[in-house]
Amino acid sequence: MTDAEVADDEDEDAGPPRPLWPWVAGVVVLAVVAAVSWFLVLRGDDGAREVVSTTGGEIGRPARDGRFVFTVTAVRCGVDRVGDEYVNLEPKGTYCLLDVTVKNGARTPELFDSNSQKAYDAAGTEFSTDIQAEVFVNNEARNFLDEIAPGSQVKGSLVFDVPDEATLTTVVLHESFSSPGARISLR
Repeated sequence: MTDAEVADDEDEDAGPPRPLWPWVAGVVVLAVVAAVSWFLVLRGDDGAREVVSTTGGEIGRPARDGRFVFTVTAVRCGVDRVGDEYVNLEPKGTYCLLDVTVKNGARTPELFDSNSQKAYDAAGTEFSTDIQAEVFVNNEARNFLDEIAPGSQVKGSLVFDVPDEATLTTVVLHESFSSPGARISLR
């Protein structure tokens, strides 16, 4: 047999070229499985998913969002300054303080993010919390600026700087920035 005949025999033994699509499909499937696994691990789900109503709350009545149960116990508006003997913070308008109890219903310690909490007036204008003022208002040893142990509850005040003419009508309290929130009427 000549070298040319041997080369022809090797080509015949190799058969038709193998299709590439099974490899591509395998890589796509692995990428999807990896993405889903990454999502499930990083979201910190403890398996206790529940449907949460985000309407109908009122002062003095607990409302749930995710793992947190919120109770607004008092609303104090018209506060013209907060601080201590060294620092006095004055609002651009007036401070509204919402006294809130936050209960952690999770099996792990959780942080309450006051940046995620929003208040609204009758026109629907959104107001964010004033973090600096909250530090001075929440100066007790245990409050919701600390980590909340599983099954424990803490009390604190959310501080909103609102225009003098504004009247807060609702607050939406969130477990996290991406949760739907629990809408609580302040009237």
